Amino acid sequence: MRGRRAGFSLLEVMIALAVIAIALVAVVRTQGQGIRLTREARFTSRAVFMARQALAAAQADPELEPGVKDGRFDEPLDDMAWEREVTPMPGLPDLYRVRVWVHPHGSPPRQGLSLLGFSYREHP
Repeated sequence: MRGRRAGFSLLEVMIALAVIAIALVAVVRTQGQGIRLTREARFTSRAVFMARQALAAAQADPELEPGVKDGRFDEPLDDMAWEREVTPMPGLPDLYRVRVWVHPHGSPPRQGLSLLGFSYREHP
């Protein structure tokens, strides 16, 4: 009777490689999700800051009028765009609803982050 040789069989090696491949795929997917989430967090933190700035500018504008207005931020934030919609509140002629959207320049408007605020303007 011959003794069994020391070492791994081909089947054992293939199973080990399959387990390693599955683990590597999981690591790569997790890394990809981490990068995507980091990018989203960066956009959100910048967009909140810029939307607050745009909303405050609209609320402080003495000539604020109903309608839609859009534009881009100044450098170094010129890769971002904004859109502002001002609507009068029904039954309250001195109160305006101001909604600001911030999105990457070139993406469809009204996607991204939006903030809602109100502005009071006393009519003479």
